[in-house]
Amino acid sequence: MDYALLCGQARELSQAEGWYPALFANAAALLWETLPDINWAGFYIARRGQLVLGPFQGKAACIHIPRGKGVCGAALRENRTVLVPNVHAFPGHIACDSASNAEIVIPLRRRDGGVAAVLDIDSPVLGRFSEEDQRGLEAFARILEDAMKGLDAMEKTIYLAGGCFWGCQKYFDLLDGVIETEVGYANGPTAHPTYEQVKAHAGHAETVRVVYDPAVLPLRELLERYFQVIDPTAVNHQGEDYGIQYRTGIYYADPQDAPTVSAALADLARRCDKPLAVENKPLESFYSAEEYHQKYLEKHPDGYCHIHFD
Repeated sequence: MDYALLCGQARELSQAEGWYPALFANAAALLWETLPDINWAGFYIARRGQLVLGPFQGKAACIHIPRGKGVCGAALRENRTVLVPNVHAFPGHIACDSASNAEIVIPLRRRDGGVAAVLDIDSPVLGRFSEEDQRGLEAFARILEDAMKGLDAMEKTIYLAGGCFWGCQKYFDLLDGVIETEVGYANGPTAHPTYEQVKAHAGHAETVRVVYDPAVLPLRELLERYFQVIDPTAVNHQGEDYGIQYRTGIYYADPQDAPTVSAALADLARRCDKPLAVENKPLESFYSAEEYHQKYLEKHPDGYCHIHFD
C-alpha cells in the first residue's frame, strides 16, 4: 500500500475544506476506493461524551456509540489508536456488520488534545491491519486533523485541580454547559500512578478533566465558577485534606487558552489579600483514576466532600 500517495491525495482534498462533513466524506470515499480488503471506512464525531455517526462508506452502521463501548468507544476513552486483529475477541465489540473481523480506529484530535472524531476502518480479513498500516493511516489522520484545527470547537477541555476530586467532579457535573467529567492524576513525575502512590505524595494533583461547550459555558465563566469552591491561597491543601496531591491548579491542553487563564488568575489575585497558590501550567500528563473514584459521590451520597452543596 502506497501510503505516501494516499496522504498526498488527502492533503490535496483537505486544503480547500475545513468543514467536518465534507472533509470526512471525501476522506471516506478515498479510503474506500484505495484500501484493499475493507468493508467499512468512515468517521464518528465526538459529541457530548459519545460518538455520533459521520460520513462513511459501507453498510448501515450504529448511530451512537457510548464512550468506552466497543473499539471506537475505547479509542475515544483512551485517546489512542486501537488496532484489533480479531474483533470477536475484543470485549464489548459492536457487530454492526457480521462480516467484519478486524478493525482499526484512530482518534482525530482538537487543538486542546481532546478527541474531535475517530476514523474507523473494518475488514473481513482477520489480522488485516499491520503496524505499517497503522503508521500510514495515522499519517493520513494527521492531515485531516490539521485541516480541522481551523474550526471553532464545539467542545473544549480543561483540567482543574481543586483538592479532593470527588467533590470537584460532582460540582462541575452540576454546571450547565459541562458535557463530561473524569477524575485522574495530573502533572506528576511518573506514568500511570495508583491512588496509593498519589496518596504517598508521588507529586501528582488530584484533577478533574472537564469537557464543556464554550457556547454555553465560556472558559472565563467556568474558571470563575471553579474559584468559588477553592481556597486559592491555600498551599497544598483544601478543606481538611493536606498534601501535594490536593494542590490547586489550572492545566490547559490548548495553548490558545493560556491568555484566558492568566487573565482570570490576575483578576482573582486583585481580589485576594494573600498570594495565590493556584498553578497555571500546560497539561503535562493526565492519568485516569481508578473506576471506583469516578462519580464517587453519586455512588456514595454520604461520602466525604470538602465542597458544600447546600
